[in-house]
Amino acid sequence: MSGESEYKEIIYDKNWYEHTALIAINRPQEYNSYTLTTLREMVDAIEKSMFDDDVQFIVLSGVGDKAFCTGGNVHEYAEEYNKKPWDFWKWGEIYGRVFDMILHCGKPVIARVNGVTAGGGFEFVSACDLAIASENARFISPGPRVGMTSIGGLSQWLPLHMGLKRAAEIVMLSGEIDAKTALEWGVVNEVVPQDKLDDKVKEYIDRMLDLSPSSLWYFKVHLNWWRDLVWRLTWEHGKAWFSLNIGSVEPTEGLWSFKEKRKTEMREIRDFIAKGGDPRYPFGPYRKRCAKCGAKYLPEDSKYCLECGAELE
Repeated sequence: MSGESEYKEIIYDKNWYEHTALIAINRPQEYNSYTLTTLREMVDAIEKSMFDDDVQFIVLSGVGDKAFCTGGNVHEYAEEYNKKPWDFWKWGEIYGRVFDMILHCGKPVIARVNGVTAGGGFEFVSACDLAIASENARFISPGPRVGMTSIGGLSQWLPLHMGLKRAAEIVMLSGEIDAKTALEWGVVNEVVPQDKLDDKVKEYIDRMLDLSPSSLWYFKVHLNWWRDLVWRLTWEHGKAWFSLNIGSVEPTEGLWSFKEKRKTEMREIRDFIAKGGDPRYPFGPYRKRCAKCGAKYLPEDSKYCLECGAELE
């Protein structure tokens, strides 16, 4: 893949094919998981394509042959947003803009699914108008494994592809499906060998090149009515949910166990809940003060001050 070098984490090639721009996440060393920088660059590249009349189709993909996109970068989640949850709603605003651009750029967007597709990557595929996958593609919903959840595209759009029960199976069992099943369940339009992937994407573009541009654009407007209806009503809540929860016990355990390559302790957390514990406030509300140093917002069950170590009343 070739393209402009102005971006750090994506490749943008406006001449990938006739009237077609390629936007590819360029982080193969981390299976094309995205950071905030990646998302900002994707928004910018789609906007470039929208305003360039020579670009009439957009292909979304990932660099390499192992991964399309494996969602948000867990290291960034754990090291930044788990430590300062308030900032996640800002991240969520940029994330939402990627989908707004995919839906409202006025041009067909094709997902070129070249490998593992997880979390937000799965959600990108759900937002695209068309999707063509290589035979080695896998589709995974890992959110519940790391204390997150799939409410940034999958809860909204996966039922439109495969129905409520199958969508629930994928997300609530944190499951995965192969490319053949993704085709049968309506997630992708075709599955081809890896070395035929570009040819098949270009074949779709060739067919659309002979069709009315205005017709395709306006059909996209109508098709996206369904996506917009549920997206606009729910993503603001999604941003709030993540911001309010990413610093709590479940995401902390999930994200850091992933980073530390160990088994999560979700069963232990369930036992804690069963005994009356709250994973958002495991040591009670932050209402105690230290009489010695004046420290505030200490958990109610604290026996000692976290600032000076004095015993609390």
